[in-house]
Amino acid sequence: MIDADNLKQKLVEAGLVVKAIEVEPQLMHARPDFVVHADFDGREIRLVIESKERSHLAELRLAVDQGRRYTGPNRIPMIAAQYLGPNRRSLLREMKMGYFDMAGNIYLRAPGVFIERDGKPRPAGYPQPKFNPYSDKASIMLRLLMDEPGHPWRIREIAEAGGITAGWASLTVDSMVERGIVQYSRDNGIRLLAWEDTLKEWADFYDWQKSKFHYYYCHALDMQEILEKISKLSSNVSAKCALGFQAGAHLITPYSTFNQVHLLIEGNGFDLMKGKIEQELSLEARKEGSNLILIKPYYTNSALFRARKIKKWRVVSDIQLYLDLNRYPLRGHEQAEQLLEKVIRPRMGRPPKGKHGS
Repeated sequence: MIDADNLKQKLVEAGLVVKAIEVEPQLMHARPDFVVHADFDGREIRLVIESKERSHLAELRLAVDQGRRYTGPNRIPMIAAQYLGPNRRSLLREMKMGYFDMAGNIYLRAPGVFIERDGKPRPAGYPQPKFNPYSDKASIMLRLLMDEPGHPWRIREIAEAGGITAGWASLTVDSMVERGIVQYSRDNGIRLLAWEDTLKEWADFYDWQKSKFHYYYCHALDMQEILEKISKLSSNVSAKCALGFQAGAHLITPYSTFNQVHLLIEGNGFDLMKGKIEQELSLEARKEGSNLILIKPYYTNSALFRARKIKKWRVVSDIQLYLDLNRYPLRGHEQAEQLLEKVIRPRMGRPPKGKHGS
């Protein structure tokens, strides 16, 4: 829980001179969590702060709506949270709302005032929600909702399609309704609300570095030759793996060159399949100069869910590509945004930016 002392410490670290903090004061027929009287570069300002223990999208949007009511001369609304992931921070900036978190990320913009500190990582020991719709197994439902956005999914139907129990599906729907991710009724089924916000919140939770990477050198002249070799893997092996990251995205919507091919292998039987691929492709295990990476995804149940055939290759879903690329170095974020713009938005019924209706 954020208290006045925590709040003061973070604001002072950001360069503000904190003169006084009011806790739950009466202000405009409401009671914000804090009003901070501060000095920035010789100018007196008041920060009207709504503190959120859980930074779910639905709660953030409500807090933004509430905060905007406090805007006035020298009054600057802000959102405070234990931690705000990069996509949540980006959303708040787009909504022109100031924020800070206990990791040290802060954004404050008003006439004559500008402070921004970004990129502070999730604090060690940061608690994860008890039931998380972005976890491996539960995310199968989100994948189905985003893969077939126009389908009026019912709980038993989506459970069967995802290979999960109806009871688990029901718990997941309850969690998503609470977070403002979906609407649900017996008549209309499950419907995604702000799907793009949800995808970006999911990308904040997802950590590609938790997957296990095995590095190899494949004897080939270029990346295309490696892809050709992969296309000739025996059928029992190719059915258990799929291209991901830049190589996978390149087959969907080419964006930039790449110098490594990532091949995701299903978690069950990973060691057996890895050995067969090593043998069939005559791979040399080494990290320096590697051009092929075999991956055991930490999303063991869902990473290869709804992988599909693109030309001669099996490729993970567009959603999995986006999750893996979003924070991946070597232009991963740019490739993820290209995928979002050219492929995911049109499928979800939202035109790419710059097109009519956007």
